[in-house]
Amino acid sequence: MLLLLVRHGLTDWNESGRLLGRIDIGLNARGQRQADALGAALADYGIETLLASPQRRTQETAAAIAAATGLTIRTEPALDEVWLGPQWQGRTFAELAGDPDIRRMAADPTHECDAIEPAASVRDRVARLVEEMQRQHEGATVALVSHGDPLRILIGHHLGMELGCLRRLTVSPGSLSALAVSSRGARLFLLNWRPGSVSFGDTLSGIL
Repeated sequence: MLLLLVRHGLTDWNESGRLLGRIDIGLNARGQRQADALGAALADYGIETLLASPQRRTQETAAAIAAATGLTIRTEPALDEVWLGPQWQGRTFAELAGDPDIRRMAADPTHECDAIEPAASVRDRVARLVEEMQRQHEGATVALVSHGDPLRILIGHHLGMELGCLRRLTVSPGSLSALAVSSRGARLFLLNWRPGSVSFGDTLSGIL
């Protein structure tokens, strides 16, 4: 199974450095252009199933892919953004500089506190989803539209990385990564590609 992993396009809060969590915020103009560009790039790559997080920004990104491919969006809670408590949501890292938990999270992404969903919980839900998709869609091409941390954690999990290493992977807004998953293991073919950087078609031509 080939997973095309899409992070939603930019929002105003992304651009101002605010922690989004599960806030109901849509794409801004730049983010919509990113979504449209991703839709155009993915139009001819034989995607069979399109899943998206429940958040408005992922649904709007997935809508651009659906328009380009003719697919129907399936909303998948397992792809949801990391939950944040009200003490962190909407604030910048500078505003949270005095919070001891944010300092510990910066040093160790596996740190657990009541302000954020544990990384292990995120890993478990995205890993279970992929296991289910493998049973149902073996050999298929599936697009998953989600958020930065869930996608980093998903990629790292399948590459055998320790959970605390998730920030070594960059998954930017409006980006695409490609991960092949099979009974023999996983291979990462593409990470953090964005339309206009290099040719997506040339990159994937050897595996499609």
